Amino acid sequence: MEKFTSKVLIFGEYSLLYNSMALTMPYDKFSGQFAFTDLEHDNQSAKLSNKGLRQLCSHMLENHTDETFKLNVNKFKSELDKGLFFESNIPQGFGLGSSGALVAAIFLRYLEKAGDFKDGLKHLTKEKICSLKSCLGGLEGYFHGTSSGIDPLSILINQPLLLKSATDISTVEVPTYNPSGKHVVFLLNTRLARNTDKLVDQFKEACKRPEFKTKLENDLIQFTNGGINSFLSSNTEGLYKNLDNLVKFQLNEMNYLIPESYQTLVKNGLDSGNYFLKICGSGGGGYMLGFTKEWDKTKKELEKEDIEILYRY
Repeated sequence: MEKFTSKVLIFGEYSLLYNSMALTMPYDKFSGQFAFTDLEHDNQSAKLSNKGLRQLCSHMLENHTDETFKLNVNKFKSELDKGLFFESNIPQGFGLGSSGALVAAIFLRYLEKAGDFKDGLKHLTKEKICSLKSCLGGLEGYFHGTSSGIDPLSILINQPLLLKSATDISTVEVPTYNPSGKHVVFLLNTRLARNTDKLVDQFKEACKRPEFKTKLENDLIQFTNGGINSFLSSNTEGLYKNLDNLVKFQLNEMNYLIPESYQTLVKNGLDSGNYFLKICGSGGGGYMLGFTKEWDKTKKELEKEDIEILYRY
């Protein structure tokens, strides 16, 4: 069955909730796909997946009323009875879109006229993308309470996505990958699980303070948008300047999103100028996202950490 790869939010964590730009990219190291198992035998992980999917299916039977993207939920239920489960190696709670991949898989497998949808996938209008994002967000909201729909949308389209606003979303060209390029985007695995809902609630609570809300709107959004525009135009000087400001903002104003044991590493990168380490997705653990033009120096500084290259150009 079709595989759905993980994704990484390169820029836009939290600020996109207040209409900043955002940029996502596919990450094909991890993926998930539907499979069937014999429920009579003791495949515990498959059984747990099947059980969880049954609960989601019941939720969809009661709540999915989207007329634009009709899903055959009864077929979903029937296949669950035959042992359907979601086989995935995407780490859960690490910011790589584990629930988004599942939602994308459900959408494409049970969408009525899915063949027509696939044929038009490369020619989606902005209006259709916004409608699709809304439908996917409604499905993923089952896992998180609320969802922007960005993760499953990015995974379904499987191309870099640029969000200029909540209603202006399109695919975008990123700098050409170069395996020996000087500029490296990398992931750091903290190996710490996190509670996304709790972190989002903390952020929303902080936004009730006028002084923080003003800083978010005047500073964080500016650094985020500037970082995206610089990255897409290969303006590396502008990229690292915006990253410096963005990471300082996260460290000074949003440090509850950075694991305490990693705040020194974040500060060390700022002090040395060799790398810029920021939260990935909701923060609080999982993966962190790094940028550097000094990869050899960064590898040495972070030699005790679990790091890997995401993109190089």
